Amino acid sequence: MKSHYKRLLKYADRGVESLLKRQCRDVMDPEYGGFPDMTTGFTEHSQGPGNAASLSVLYYNEDSAYHRDERLLNTANLAMDFILKKQNADGTIDLIATNFHCAATMGFTLQNFVPAFRVVKKYNQHTPEEDALEEKFLTYITRGAQGMMTGGFHTPNHRWVIASALALCYNELGNKEFLDEIDLYLKEGIDCNEDGEWTERSAGVYNKVNNDGMIIMAEELGKWELLEAAQRNLYMMFTYLEPDDTICTMNSHRQDISMKMYPMRYYENYLMTAHYLKNKHFAYMADHLFNMVNDYAKDSGPLNSGTIPKCIARYMLMDFLRNNELEKEVYDWTEFEEFYKDSNIVRKRKDDVITTVMGDSPMFCKFQKGRNQVGFRFAASYFGTEGRFTPDSLVKIDGGYRLHYRSDWGYVRPLGRPDHPTKGGHTNKDHRETANMQVFEVNIDILPSDDGVQLVIDSMGVENLPCKLEMIFEAGGFFDSAQAEFKAVEGQHIMLRYGKFKYVKVLDTIEIDGAFGETNYHTALRGSYPEVPKSFTVYFTAWSPTKRIINIKGI
Repeated sequence: MKSHYKRLLKYADRGVESLLKRQCRDVMDPEYGGFPDMTTGFTEHSQGPGNAASLSVLYYNEDSAYHRDERLLNTANLAMDFILKKQNADGTIDLIATNFHCAATMGFTLQNFVPAFRVVKKYNQHTPEEDALEEKFLTYITRGAQGMMTGGFHTPNHRWVIASALALCYNELGNKEFLDEIDLYLKEGIDCNEDGEWTERSAGVYNKVNNDGMIIMAEELGKWELLEAAQRNLYMMFTYLEPDDTICTMNSHRQDISMKMYPMRYYENYLMTAHYLKNKHFAYMADHLFNMVNDYAKDSGPLNSGTIPKCIARYMLMDFLRNNELEKEVYDWTEFEEFYKDSNIVRKRKDDVITTVMGDSPMFCKFQKGRNQVGFRFAASYFGTEGRFTPDSLVKIDGGYRLHYRSDWGYVRPLGRPDHPTKGGHTNKDHRETANMQVFEVNIDILPSDDGVQLVIDSMGVENLPCKLEMIFEAGGFFDSAQAEFKAVEGQHIMLRYGKFKYVKVLDTIEIDGAFGETNYHTALRGSYPEVPKSFTVYFTAWSPTKRIINIKGI
């Protein structure tokens, strides 16, 4: 987008000096030419080509403050020397933190590295240093392509990383075997459902990665139908935005679960699909995300000074990005109610109030008012971890949704014969008769409204069972009730016996009414989850069977 280009360069230039200083220049150090991390003492292999690509793009950009600054060219050459020494004989590189001889890690680097290589080729003035850099880039790509041809994957998103990287390599190297390999991946089918959710349900990380793969394959192979999956996901993402501008990551199957993350990482997804599909909503979102850059110090997305140059490579190679402004149409994501059945999640939002219901998570509900939020868990001291309420179903009911959980548990009788009575350090229950079986069953109805939500908890079965409801807040707010008022700190908790309370954070207030406190058995309740670190927790306690109504409201 024309209006973004110069600002992107400004952001990118900010990171150059610190990046130059990070490179190891000690010729006697094994990390020579790399960018060792201060916490680990080593350079992740991807940092070599990644930083070489970033610096090369800015070196050749005539609008950058570092245009043809020899320091960038020298640093990029050293970085390539480093990675070419580290690259495995099979063409792959390592993700030292966890994955070795990893074709997917190679693919991740090539998604950004090949566009940078195209910039180098396009603007190379053929000095000895520039020609040397171009040759090193080509060597890395050639080796890496072979590594992806013989390597494999172990997570769903890796398929589209490798396939899209091979598409880029095909257009540079012309090896038609790459197309056959890509076809093997595509024949598995695109794992994006009709709602727009990818298999890993990773709104904070890997949904964006999958969209990248679809967009790149569409561009490189002319398979424009692949954009349909990315488009579905990007529309779904509107409903995953929280009132505090973060992304809902509660139902992720990957490492981003429940992490606070911002959506700026989706900028390039929205930008490119807006151009290719003439989608005015996506153009509006791309502009919105771009204007969020640098607003959030803790954003871990790719729009920062270290990684923006990879986006700039697109602008340098695609005239339509630099020269055109996209037509935008406002898309309102502040009012909706969606039940994504395949993903086991409900999202209902009205302005700055949103309720999330989870059908397969112990954190079964989250309510958020602006920048204040509370998560809910329920547990009972029932046969160890069997008392942890983790819904086995989520269904629509009149006025809301019902979560259900049931556990049938008890004891077994002696076998009376030596027939492997134990297994793995536990009683072997195979072929044994049961005794004194008990039932713990819970329905929790969640009835959201525009400004709040009502929870109706109905626990049934075994008698005289201690149970608790946990309300988990971010620390740093103010707790206020008829009995007490204080500033909540990390690791603190309180149990309320009756009435209601308010929790105020950043001028946003959540009021919860319907307290119950029949026991003092809460933090130590056997089998329940430990308290969430760095949080403030409010407990309600009771004896099950019980039926309770709790009203939550955003003020």
